[in-house]
Formats: sequence, structure tokens, C-alpha cells
Amino acid sequence: MKYIATLFLATTFAMNAFSQNDEVYKGPVLTGNMAMKMAQEVFKQAEKENLFITVTVVDKSGQTMAVLRHHNAGVHTVNASYKKAYTACSQKRETGEIMKGIKEGKIPEDIKFLDDNFSVMEGGVPIFIDGCAVGGIGVGGAHGEQDTRLAKHGIEMCISK
Repeated sequence: MKYIATLFLATTFAMNAFSQNDEVYKGPVLTGNMAMKMAQEVFKQAEKENLFITVTVVDKSGQTMAVLRHHNAGVHTVNASYKKAYTACSQKRETGEIMKGIKEGKIPEDIKFLDDNFSVMEGGVPIFIDGCAVGGIGVGGAHGEQDTRLAKHGIEMCISK
């Protein structure tokens, strides 16, 4: 009987705790269609500039939503573009800003070791919708500033402000 009373009290407490936070979160979402369109826009622009890149788009949890790789892009660009997108999403800032902060001593250098998927190479840009971080985009295969510019191009072409 004592066990049943304890179980009842624990269940009642848990139900009360959960019922206080039973709101459904509503906010902007990066959809698969948006991610693919972004990747396609980056890919088209890179082809116009004769750049052989890979572009990766991740959602807010760092999961891959879209990847496009030019057939002449280096094999390393698949992993590099993912890590750039992941880092930009995780840190909610451009990977180039992180790299600059490390060089200037404003960001601890050991941030690079925070996660195996981190990259502080230029080319990763967070994706914001209505001020909320919803994902990240990473480009690998061109050179730092070009990768960043291409990533920003994809966002600008697909996310209305």
C-alpha cells in the first residue's frame, strides 16, 4: 500500500510539472525544399564562376538537409562543407568570424576541439528566419571568402527578409 501511495504521489507530481510546460513551440523552420533551393542557387552561381564546390545545408540540429557536389570538386569538400555548415549553425555566427576571433585572441583557440564536426575555416554561414537560427550553410572548394560569398548568396536568394 505504501508503494502505491508513493507511486501515486510521484505520478501526480510529474503530471503537474509537465502540464505547466505543455505549450507547443511555434517558430520558423528551414524546410527541405528551402534547403534544396539554397543549395541549387549556390551550385548555379559557382558554376557561373567556374568554381568546383560542394554545398551543404543543415537544419538547426545540425542534420544534413541538402548536399550538392560538383563532379570536379575535391573529395574533401563534402566533409568540409558539412563541418562549416554545422559550426555556423551551432555557434550562430560565420565560421570566418570565429577564425578571426581566434587569431585576435577574442575566442579561445580550443573551440576547435569542442566538437569533432567543428571547422573554423571560412565558408560557413548561419541561416536566420525572423531572427531565429534555423540552420547553417557551408561551402567548400573555392577559397575562403568565395565560399562565404557563395553561402550568403544561397541564403539571400531563398530567405525573404
